[in-house]
Amino acid sequence: MTRQASESGLAAASMAVLDQWWDASIGLVVDPAWAPTQRRARVRETCWYALGLLARGGSTDNRRAVRAIDAVLDHQFDQPGAPWHGTWLRWPDEPTPVDGARAFRDYDPNWREFIGCALLHILVEREGHLPAELVARIEHALDLAVAGTLARGVDPLYSNIALMAGFLMHAVGRRRSDRECDARGLHLMGQVLEAFEARGAFEEYNSPTYYGIDLYALALWRRYGSEPGTVQRAGAVELALWRDVADHYHAGLCNLAGPYDRSYGMDLNSYASGIGLWLWQALGREAAPFPDISDPFEHFWDLALGPSVAALGIPDLPSPVRAALRSFPGPRTLEQPIDGRRVATTVLDVNVMVGAEHLGGDRSGLGDQFHPLTAHWRLGTGVGWLRLVSELTIDVAASCAGSDAVEVRLRWPAGGSFAFQVRADGLDGGSVTPERWRLPGLEVAVTGAAALERVESAPDGTWWLHYRAPSDVDGGAGLTLQWSRRGGVF
Repeated sequence: MTRQASESGLAAASMAVLDQWWDASIGLVVDPAWAPTQRRARVRETCWYALGLLARGGSTDNRRAVRAIDAVLDHQFDQPGAPWHGTWLRWPDEPTPVDGARAFRDYDPNWREFIGCALLHILVEREGHLPAELVARIEHALDLAVAGTLARGVDPLYSNIALMAGFLMHAVGRRRSDRECDARGLHLMGQVLEAFEARGAFEEYNSPTYYGIDLYALALWRRYGSEPGTVQRAGAVELALWRDVADHYHAGLCNLAGPYDRSYGMDLNSYASGIGLWLWQALGREAAPFPDISDPFEHFWDLALGPSVAALGIPDLPSPVRAALRSFPGPRTLEQPIDGRRVATTVLDVNVMVGAEHLGGDRSGLGDQFHPLTAHWRLGTGVGWLRLVSELTIDVAASCAGSDAVEVRLRWPAGGSFAFQVRADGLDGGSVTPERWRLPGLEVAVTGAAALERVESAPDGTWWLHYRAPSDVDGGAGLTLQWSRRGGVF
C-alpha cells in the first residue's frame, strides 16, 4: 500500500465513525450508543474531529467545523489564579471545579495541551477557511491555555504532555511575538529531548497509548516548529522512537511487547491506542494492530486522533524500521535502562514475547496502568496474554530459556498480595495449580515461596490468579513460560 493510500484510509475511516458520533444539537461528538458506561459528549475529541472536517473539506464540513470549534471554546475555564485556568471541561456536564479540586479527578489540566495543540494545528493548516471572529476566539483561547501551562510548570519527565506543552508555548510565542513564552517552550522542549538523548528512552516508557501522543507532539515539531536546532533534535528523537517501536513490535503477534509503564489494554487489536493509529498510518489498515471500528471496541475515544495522525504523516523511516514493522525479523532480547535505576528487558521469539521491568525502588501512583511483567503468545489466529497486577514493589527480570521459552524472575522486599491477569480463550481455571499453569497455548512452571490463594474468572473474560507472598522472608518467585500448540488452532 502506498503512503498516500495509507493516509487516506486512516482519515476516511476514522471520520466515517466520528460523523456518526456527531450531535448537531450541541455541536459536539458524543459517545456511541454502545458505550459501556454513561454516554458523554466529549470536548477534546470534538476539536480533533473539527480538524478532520476542515481537512476533508466536504460541502457541509466547513460549517460543521466552525460549529464544533465554537462549542469547544465555550467550555474553556477563564479563572486566572485557579489551577485549572485555561484548561477545558472534559464533557459539558462536568461540574465546575471549586477550591480544593484535585487534578485528574475534578478536572484535567492536560486538556490545555491537547486542545491547545489541536487548535494550533487547525490555525496553521486552515486559518483561511475560518471566520475572522472565530480565529480571534481561538487566539484568545490559546492565550488562556498558555497562561495556565506557564503557571503549571509541566515536568519534563512527563513526556507526552511536556512535548505538547513545549510546542504550545513555542508556537503561540512565535505567533504573537512573545519572546519569553517562546523561550519557555524551547527550554522545556530542550529538557525533554536531553532526558531522552541521555538514555535513548523516555522515563514514561513503552506506553502503547502515550507513545502515540509522543509521536503526535514530535510530528507537530517536525511540521511546524520554527527553531531549526530544536526541530532537528526533535526529528532525531522521533526517528529514535520509531526505531524503539520497531524493536518492540512483533508483526507476527500484531502487538507491542512490554513491559508497559502506562497501558489501557494488552491486545492492540481489541482497543484503540495511539501507537495503533500510527501503525495504521505507517502500514495501512490490513497490517495495522487496531480493532474493527465497525463493531464496539475499547477506549474508543482515542480513534478521534486519527485525522490528526493522517494529516501530520509519518517521517521518512529507515528501511530496516519499515521492514521490522511488516515482518518479524527474528528472536531477540532487548535491554533498556530507563532512569538510572529502572531497567526494562524484553524477550521476543517467534510465538511468544515477554516484557519485564526491574524497578530498583518504588514505582507507585500509576494504579492499574503499570505492568512490570507482560507476556503475549500465539493462540489460534490471535494472541493470549498475561500481566502482573500488584500494589507491591516487585522487581522483574526475564531471559531467553530456549526456543519459544522465557524464564522470568520476580523479587519483592516484603510480603503482600499480587495477581496475574490472564486472557486465553478456552482457559479452564482447573488447569491452574500452584506448580504449573496449563494455559491454552502456554505452559508455565512456577517456583518460589508465594502461595496460590485462588483462581477466579472475571466478567470481561479474563482469569485472575491470586497469590500471597509471605511476610517473614525476603523472597521471590520464578516462572518459566513455554509456548505450545496445545489449545491453539494452526
